Amino acid sequence: MRNLLAIALFSVLAYGLPSCSNKAAEGKELAKTYCASCHLLPDPASLPKNVWQYSTLPYMGIMMGVNKEIGMLEKPLSDYTILGPGSQMIPDEDWEKIKAYYLEEAPKTLEMPAYIPLPSQTLFEAEPIVATLPGTTLPNMTAVRIDARRHQITAGDQSNRVIWKWDAAGKLLETKKDQDALTDITLLGSETLYTFIGTTTQANPDVNGFVSQASTGKKLVQGLNRPIGLVSANLDAEAGDELITSEFGFKVGGMSVWKLDKGTYKKQVLNPQTGATKTIVRDFTGDGRLDILAQFAQGDERILLYENLGGLQFKEKQLLRFPSIYGSSSFDVVDIDGDKDLDIIYTAGDNADFTTVLKPYHGMYVFENTGGFNFKQKAFFSQNGATKVMPGDFDGDGDADLISIALFPDVADRPGEGAMYFENKKGTFVPMTLPIQHLGRWSVMDVADLDGDGDLDVALGSHAVAKFPQGGFDPQWKQAKGLLILRNKTK
Repeated sequence: MRNLLAIALFSVLAYGLPSCSNKAAEGKELAKTYCASCHLLPDPASLPKNVWQYSTLPYMGIMMGVNKEIGMLEKPLSDYTILGPGSQMIPDEDWEKIKAYYLEEAPKTLEMPAYIPLPSQTLFEAEPIVATLPGTTLPNMTAVRIDARRHQITAGDQSNRVIWKWDAAGKLLETKKDQDALTDITLLGSETLYTFIGTTTQANPDVNGFVSQASTGKKLVQGLNRPIGLVSANLDAEAGDELITSEFGFKVGGMSVWKLDKGTYKKQVLNPQTGATKTIVRDFTGDGRLDILAQFAQGDERILLYENLGGLQFKEKQLLRFPSIYGSSSFDVVDIDGDKDLDIIYTAGDNADFTTVLKPYHGMYVFENTGGFNFKQKAFFSQNGATKVMPGDFDGDGDADLISIALFPDVADRPGEGAMYFENKKGTFVPMTLPIQHLGRWSVMDVADLDGDGDLDVALGSHAVAKFPQGGFDPQWKQAKGLLILRNKTK
């Protein structure tokens, strides 16, 4: 198992252009030596100099236990010293050379792509849904799911510790109060499973996440490290489904399979890496067994295929790998071009930690399946702070369109990128805006036929309290209700 501290530490160290000083040149080679075996490395040009100097490099100093660096830390960085190792892992001299390399090579500012105004997509009718009760504050949605069978929507509101449920018309059916932060809602026949990250979504070392039955509250799996994803599937052909958890974690995390044995779920870790975010279960290899496609979004950012060999044994294959500064936030699979194989859509845009600036590589990516589990980037669409992308034939013309939301958009200059629609034109996408930026700031999304009329609707949850990349910019959404239904008008 890789040294998790080393992975986290050098998640921001990179190859760069030739340095103008010997010290920086030596720092470049040290970065290569320490980091190349762990993950793809971002270039020094991936962040502005001031961000490297005052945020990212000091955080890395914590991860390496550099005493002189830790001694200068102020809040909130000083709160993360618990992540450091028991002893310093790099000599001060080498650390200073690595810092010199990044500070000499980093640009003053990042060059952003030119903004092309987006036409509006009017396929949907926006319907804000009130998610407030007497005494509650502005909602902060952390999970949403459309139940197409029951024509209902369920959403988790962290700020008010409430789980909300509405019918297809937006009428409130039920509230469950005093709930932990809900991160996933898994629909299973007559039962629904809730995944709770713990008492808060904020980064913390508490291992108090769990999975429970919605109907009874019975806890099926406990002691999870900030879980954010759950899938139930029969992976071994024996009676009963296994549970697949994605634990984003803090210092440790991982993706695991849980098998029910004599009334208790037992854990089998497939990958202990932090940043596990999502799994998709399908027979990707065509051998009749269900495989697992998984995303990891911290340190070594990548998408991995776990080929099912039978008997809950899996073979890992890396499909895509991204620089560790990207902020991988979501992925999905869909046949984009109608050639009968599955392509990958992916968003990079997590912008909440120590590098909160607008980044030119944030957006929605399309990777074409070229055969043999090889993928080639086909398209990139800039979208600051892109958070989630989902496919669907929204216009009813037989191909897969896309909707992508951004929790960290450029609200000052590019507000239209908060929610984007990509119309599929014979395998090429035409980007548009969904003109709903005045109704909330979208953190979670689901797609399904809510009202049973034969077309795909969208449910969006708002998280209107997170900080913005622009710093002090603070729009006050007077109309933000917490939940938004986009009713498809195609049928």
